[in-house]
Amino acid sequence: MTDLKPRISSLQPVVLEDNRRITLELVVEGLPEPFSNIMFMPEVSDSPPSQPQKPVPNAPSPYPNIELSILNSRREQIADLFIVEHKERDLALTLHLSSPDSQEQYIARAEMIYQDQTLDVVEVPFTLRQSD
Repeated sequence: MTDLKPRISSLQPVVLEDNRRITLELVVEGLPEPFSNIMFMPEVSDSPPSQPQKPVPNAPSPYPNIELSILNSRREQIADLFIVEHKERDLALTLHLSSPDSQEQYIARAEMIYQDQTLDVVEVPFTLRQSD
C-alpha cells in the first residue's frame, strides 16, 4: 500500500425503475497507480527506454478490498458484493433486492478493507420510489 491512504470519497445509491435494483456509484481516492506491462514505443533517442517498476513477487497486493452492501432498517444485510483488490477510481455496480419494501428505510454501505484492517466505511440512507 502506498503512503497515501485510500478512502471512499462518495457513495451514491440510485434506485432503478423496478425498485428491485439499486446501482451503487462509488468514488475512491488515493489508490496506487495500476501496474502495466505495456510499453509504448519510445521516441527515438540515445537513452534506453524506461520501464514501469514491476511489483515484487509474493508481495501483498497494494489494493484494498471493498464490500458493497444494502442494509435494512434493522441493519441486517440484504444484498452484498465483495470486490477483491479494487483498482478503479469510479465504479457503478447494481445490487438486487429480492423483497423490496417501499416503506423501508435502507442503508447503502461501502467498507474498504486492507489486510484485515478497515480503512474507511461510508453509509448512505435511502428509500425506494413510492408507487402511484
